[in-house]
Amino acid sequence: MEALWQRIRRKLATIGMHATLLCLALCAAVTCHAWPTSQASERPILPELQELFEEAVDTFPIMTLHGMPQPRMRGISWVDNHRVIYTVRKLPDWEARSDERSKIIIYDIDAQTYEETPYRGDLWCLGLEGQILVQDYALPYFFTIQPGDTAEDTRHFLSGTLGQPLTRIERTPEIRQVDPFSCRFYNNADHNFGKGHMLRPLRPGDGVLDEAPGGDIRLVSPEGNTKWVLKIDQSCNFLPGPVYLPWINRYYIRSTWLGGKPGCSHANRNTWLFSADQIRIQIQTLTMPRLLDELQKPVHGLGSQSTIYWAKPGMFFSVRYSIGLNGLYWVDEKAGKLKRVLKQPWDLDQISPNGCRSLINTNPPSLIELCKEQMQWTMRSLQKPKHLAWQ
Repeated sequence: MEALWQRIRRKLATIGMHATLLCLALCAAVTCHAWPTSQASERPILPELQELFEEAVDTFPIMTLHGMPQPRMRGISWVDNHRVIYTVRKLPDWEARSDERSKIIIYDIDAQTYEETPYRGDLWCLGLEGQILVQDYALPYFFTIQPGDTAEDTRHFLSGTLGQPLTRIERTPEIRQVDPFSCRFYNNADHNFGKGHMLRPLRPGDGVLDEAPGGDIRLVSPEGNTKWVLKIDQSCNFLPGPVYLPWINRYYIRSTWLGGKPGCSHANRNTWLFSADQIRIQIQTLTMPRLLDELQKPVHGLGSQSTIYWAKPGMFFSVRYSIGLNGLYWVDEKAGKLKRVLKQPWDLDQISPNGCRSLINTNPPSLIELCKEQMQWTMRSLQKPKHLAWQ
């Protein structure tokens, strides 16, 4: 059995080497940049589309974080507005062996320093109140099992609060979903909403979202009462989330569309912000810019993709796989204009708690500043790093 595993590992290593050589060859043929995905297109834009937005590529500055240790594939979480926590396999004075657990560090963007936490493994989740979930396992190859291991070895996690000792728990095979707000596992089938319904937890006290097979979404309070029902054509959308926006105490349901999808005649034209507290229950439907409808047409690039995001300045959306229209767009409500602020697609998944910063896992990582007050504060001085008192 051990010999079989060794052959499998050698085969994987060979495949990885060939993929690396292919990437190097492609980079030799084109100019390689540390941008999220597809590069900007320089093809001419049709006049009727150019009229729908204006170019504003210098609106938000971007900084390359050369001193930031490279994150592992899994996401980065914000501890506060200037520190992030994430998993690494390599530091200036350390590199993980193939059978060694990863390290979890906190990087201070303003001070350009990092501190190691006492936790080892892969960071899965950081909750809104400091809850943390770490997979207690060594994964030198992302989500692969090592020789001699069994599937049970991947079920162990460390759970608790950041800065405190963690408790080792075991995930049962039927429970795979993680509540992003509490960092706890939950069973998506553990409800009485009906067959095929998907449960999306909200913050404690806010209830849950119930996604019906037909596309409707309803907000269910902790007492089991339906607060509102939202009609959604899910044949045109993939709706992960919801995403919480701390700076306005709202959630949003993110819409994503893929152009040219069979059976999808047009994009869902709305995105939704809602409050779920017990004092005020609101839902706000906002019409998407006309450019998104135009990008659905095959003549502008069959397979175009766009995702809606929210940050403190307002609504953003990224466009990729289009002809001449790739980039990050901002709906500037004060000016009443749609602006393309980057010609490269940039996904605003990693937003700081104040809604002013976004990180992306390029190599090296990159940071975009979205608020003028944040930019001025950053340039004025560097704060003394605030360290956690590890217990």
